[in-house]
Amino acid sequence: MYEQDYIIRINNEVIRTMVKLLLNKDIGTPVDISDGAIKGENRKILEAANGQSGIDNIKKMEEEILTLVDANKEGALEKALVFYGYLNELPEDALLSQNYSHEKIKKGLKMIAEHYGILNVIDLIYR
Repeated sequence: MYEQDYIIRINNEVIRTMVKLLLNKDIGTPVDISDGAIKGENRKILEAANGQSGIDNIKKMEEEILTLVDANKEGALEKALVFYGYLNELPEDALLSQNYSHEKIKKGLKMIAEHYGILNVIDLIYR
């Protein structure tokens, strides 16, 4: 339980750091879906991740988002961080029901950090 809480807190800190370093924005919480700041396209990602639009496969969505990041598509970084931020707020049971975990969120964040050349900074946070 404590280890899981630790991973969630560190994932939140990594997302916050990536937003600051790569997007030059300062945020309090990675994903505040009550805030109107989430663009319509990113809101669709959250709804899909929540199963509200018929997409229940987190791994499939992750692959799509990472493909956008690898192709350097505009807005891909924001989509990825919103996606992982949302997943990180889900309870472990909800993630496990789709064969996912907070540890896999950590791996996804590290892949994005590597793509953008800040993996060393992110590794310092995960130590």
